[in-house]
Amino acid sequence: MTKPFAAFLLCLSVFVGCLQTHGADALPPAVALPAAVKEISPGQVEAYLVEHQDTLIIDVRMEEERRTRGHILNSRHHDYFHGPKALDALAQLDKTRPCILYCAMGGRAQLMAVELHKLGFQNLLLLKGGFNAWVAEGQAVAK
Repeated sequence: MTKPFAAFLLCLSVFVGCLQTHGADALPPAVALPAAVKEISPGQVEAYLVEHQDTLIIDVRMEEERRTRGHILNSRHHDYFHGPKALDALAQLDKTRPCILYCAMGGRAQLMAVELHKLGFQNLLLLKGGFNAWVAEGQAVAK
């Protein structure tokens, strides 16, 4: 087993343990993010996309979440819990393009950002507060 995959499995088990212990509304585990990974608020996304039209928006939630709650328009779906399958698909993308990552609250997006940074992605942004914050701020949701 490779070291990155072992680390991924460890992070996954901690996250699942947190969900089992505290429920789905519990805060995600703390993640040490690379300094290059920044946050963007839901209200800043539209202006950012005007300035950076080649930005990829990546939804790392489960398919069920995406289907029942909706998603950000033009976002790509790469379920964090699909592990290597999701990482392999993302590794094929242009690593120089800006990427906005989101999940429900931010925990899975943070974990995915760490992995993408290791793969060489240069411009990663996390949607602050995740999809829940996006909805709470009244941003558009595609169904």
